Amino acid sequence: MIKNTILKVMESTFCIELPNKKAGGMPTPVGTGFFISPDGWFVTAAHIVMDKNGSIRKDLNKAVLIKEQSSNGPKKICQYVSKGNIFSKLDIALLKVDFEKNSNKEWLDKKTEFPFINVSTERLEIGDEVYSFGYPLSSYGIIKPGELGYTKLSPRATSAIISSNFDTNANLGAPKNYVLDKALNYGNSGGPIIATETGNVHAICSRFQPLIVPQQHIKDSKGNPLPIMIPSLYGVVSSFNDKEIIGFLMSRDIPVK
Repeated sequence: MIKNTILKVMESTFCIELPNKKAGGMPTPVGTGFFISPDGWFVTAAHIVMDKNGSIRKDLNKAVLIKEQSSNGPKKICQYVSKGNIFSKLDIALLKVDFEKNSNKEWLDKKTEFPFINVSTERLEIGDEVYSFGYPLSSYGIIKPGELGYTKLSPRATSAIISSNFDTNANLGAPKNYVLDKALNYGNSGGPIIATETGNVHAICSRFQPLIVPQQHIKDSKGNPLPIMIPSLYGVVSSFNDKEIIGFLMSRDIPVK
């Protein structure tokens, strides 16, 4: 059951905010990420932290990891984020968050490590139950340009099954992807794909899988079925089951199951 493991997943997962030129440089939500080690290794989607030209964002050191504010607890926020390694073909970015520099935050008081989710490289099969947790409906607003603004976070859990372990858009030799039977929204990018049975993370949210479906009941001027594009029918997620990324995780003593 999701309820058996989701609390740990929620504790380990954060909304990522990066400076936004349209908001006067104020950090605004760009996606989701999560800790995979007690000493601060943090995972998100590579496209979240990269420029359009394919290079790592120069303002990554200004990233803010933040959670929704609870009514009876301290604000949960992390800073001091740096680049670890980018696996572009997998759409996976490993970042490093400095625990010592964050240890003065109230929510980390008397703690010696970050909350984290265990990575698993075990193969998922069609029909396996999984779920995701992330921040798909986050928004922001500007009160005073360049000085004052706000963000609204809307955390969501989404249940799914592995619909396929074959991505029809992938070339031969492409990295391992799984296709979910549900689409995940933009803010879910970089969030964890959790095996419901174990609570381990097997993959990250990466992208949609658009489909063009001919509509037999709608005809064009020549009587042919009219094709309709459905932009987000399935979700495509990137697996950790890759030799390059497994080697990196093990070389950094990151727990791998």
